[in-house]
Amino acid sequence: MGVTIDLNAIRENKRRIEALGRPVFAVVKNNAYNLGMEPVVTTLYDEGVRHFMVTTLEEAIEVRAHAESARVLVMNPIYTWEHVHTHEFDVAIGSYEWLVSQREHLDGVRLHLKLDVGMNRFGAKTFEEALQIVAFCRNEGLNLVGLCTHFPLADADNAEVEHSVQVERFADWSTRLMERHTFELIHAANSAATLQDDSRLHHCTHVRVGIFLYGYSSVEPVEWLVPAFYWETEVVAVHDIEAGAHVGYGTGYTAESKERIAVLPVGYGDGLMRARRHLPVHIEGKAYPFISNIFMSHSFIKVDEDVQIGDRVTLYGIETKIDDVTRVGYANNSEQLCARSWRVPHRFEGGIVCTPPINQNV
Repeated sequence: MGVTIDLNAIRENKRRIEALGRPVFAVVKNNAYNLGMEPVVTTLYDEGVRHFMVTTLEEAIEVRAHAESARVLVMNPIYTWEHVHTHEFDVAIGSYEWLVSQREHLDGVRLHLKLDVGMNRFGAKTFEEALQIVAFCRNEGLNLVGLCTHFPLADADNAEVEHSVQVERFADWSTRLMERHTFELIHAANSAATLQDDSRLHHCTHVRVGIFLYGYSSVEPVEWLVPAFYWETEVVAVHDIEAGAHVGYGTGYTAESKERIAVLPVGYGDGLMRARRHLPVHIEGKAYPFISNIFMSHSFIKVDEDVQIGDRVTLYGIETKIDDVTRVGYANNSEQLCARSWRVPHRFEGGIVCTPPINQNV
């Protein structure tokens, strides 16, 4: 019982994404979407991925330990530099002001110019600022190797027009910048944008994908993605209750008639989000609904006479996937993956031997 991470699924997703036409720039931030940095990076590196993106220096150091010759790009603004130089990390330029303020640390560092086309997070907010950055790098002899952006509306409902405006902005700015500087790497399409095959992004060298690698899509169903995450628990108690009986804390659920209920030893303290209760679990392929709420350490389901103590319960699997919960509007897929606690036993399928975190069983 516990969580299973299917590394073969991650391998297959990488191959299918690259079959669309461009190599993968793998997003492995936040412990590889909480699937485990070491096994995920090792798997992708063995599959030929040579570019990884993270948000922090700590994550970059961990990637370097398992992908010795890969390029590792840190997207958050950097203000401490020892590890950048020691491990030869790539660094994103968050603004012209940041670039000037950190000039003394930048000799020999591989830099990526980020263009902010509408997210208001990091990056040059105008073409003029981007020009300033390129000119400064060239005048100072800095190693400007990359150009990138993020399309925050690629998977947003009813935002097609605004998304198209942002794509056009990147296409325009990047084309004009390429007239002034040669970029080794140009990466813009996130997972959702990868599906769109927009001709305005024809000059990009890579697709910078995260959630697709792990088998999930925040947009319409993508049938060729292979889910990498499975979670099972077991029934630890079964009760027959009378009409009027309450289940769980408070009076959130009251039986309307005689009912049979089962207790599951998993709750939000394990990372099972309360949003999950809106879809059933499965026992031997049969669906059973949650009742009451999902509590810190336990959950309750309404069952029948077939269910017994010790029965295997599928929380996420073939019948109910993370994307199913996403599409009914309760929690996005990344949120569900990242909520899960590593106190839940884990195992990896796919041939990778790794050092588990505390409380992880391989």
